[in-house]
Amino acid sequence: MAIAVLLLILGTILGVYVHYRNETKDSNINMREKLALIGQQEQIKSETNLKTTSAIEEKLSPNCIVIEKQYFKGCDHLLREEREAPIEWTNFSKEEIQNQYPGWVIEKFTNDEIVVYQEQEGFCGQHYIIRENNGILSVYTIDENGNEEWKEDTGIQTMYLPETDLEKIKNGIEALGDAELRTILGDYE
Repeated sequence: MAIAVLLLILGTILGVYVHYRNETKDSNINMREKLALIGQQEQIKSETNLKTTSAIEEKLSPNCIVIEKQYFKGCDHLLREEREAPIEWTNFSKEEIQNQYPGWVIEKFTNDEIVVYQEQEGFCGQHYIIRENNGILSVYTIDENGNEEWKEDTGIQTMYLPETDLEKIKNGIEALGDAELRTILGDYE
């Protein structure tokens, strides 16, 4: 009988041990699942924060270039003017630049370059012809009817120019836009 009691006690201890061990194992598995779930939630929060902070609004830098393009339907010309943005525009947003250009379309907006575009019905008013006037190169504007009107004398004397240039000037040298006019006159200075 002592052996039976001893076996009963050993069986009970072994049963309690096995039961306790299984509960601990289940508890460890549940704890691992809980930790994994918390880790996933933290990763989702982190990705959400990254998405939010990566949507930083683009602002202008102090050395930004502005390119203004205007298309004139009346004379079928596209004028392109490039200049530095005013220093007070530093840190302007796209919306603030749009306020500076009502009626224009912003084609490109980065922190160092803005391209704006506009279409207009009329004549661009930047059609020029360069001719000789009393020994000096002079600039004339040409209106939509082809009429020439004196604009200014350049101070460039024609007597120092080569014969080939004088022949071109005699026929008149056309320039479209202020930039092209400056370039042509710069060749004769």
